[in-house]
Amino acid sequence: MYENIIAIPFRNRDEHLEYFIKNTVPLIEKHMPNTIVVVVEQNEGKQFNRGAILNVAFKEYQNKTKYFFTHDVDMNPSQNVVKDIYTKENIEVFRVKRVHDQSLGGIVKIKHDTIFDINGFPNNIWGWGIEDRALYHRCRIKNVDIKMNYNHSFKIMPHASNHQKYTGAKEKYSRMWNGNYIKKLNDKQKEDMVISSGINNVEYIILERKMIHDIVELIKVDI
Repeated sequence: MYENIIAIPFRNRDEHLEYFIKNTVPLIEKHMPNTIVVVVEQNEGKQFNRGAILNVAFKEYQNKTKYFFTHDVDMNPSQNVVKDIYTKENIEVFRVKRVHDQSLGGIVKIKHDTIFDINGFPNNIWGWGIEDRALYHRCRIKNVDIKMNYNHSFKIMPHASNHQKYTGAKEKYSRMWNGNYIKKLNDKQKEDMVISSGINNVEYIILERKMIHDIVELIKVDI
């Protein structure tokens, strides 16, 4: 049983991963005993699906940890943040690194039972964005307490923008995972939004699984 699983969604960010392992993993080893980093790499061929590959990490480590982190690979905390913030206890959801107010992206610490209660992320959001907003609203639907970190001592690695214009299905999910839209739904409709797609029905094939560091596992998947 682990204390923490730090799940990193990954594809084509080798330089960022190398930096993370060199600079952030030693801080995790020092201040977060009984923690492992799980890098879930999506195979080529489809648009990136951050939510679905994080669901893979949740599924593979179900009942094996106390807390999960969702952690973007380009975000590197200071030693004080790891020591004082990453180790916070007695939380359901802790927004470690905020992207925007109605979002749980970037870095989030979440209790194991909570992530399964909200069914993780939707699996049907392909491309950049929206999945972090969906996670936020799933927490709101389930009345999950979200706490906020105000210490923003992070080194963010530069990278080309991944933002894509919302078209077709992406535009649909942008409208769907919106607070004003959700307020109009009844309780059953809200519950259906949670259970319709997530950890409970994520489909994937593990292509490769190996340790790339003493506490870092790489799981390459096709989804």
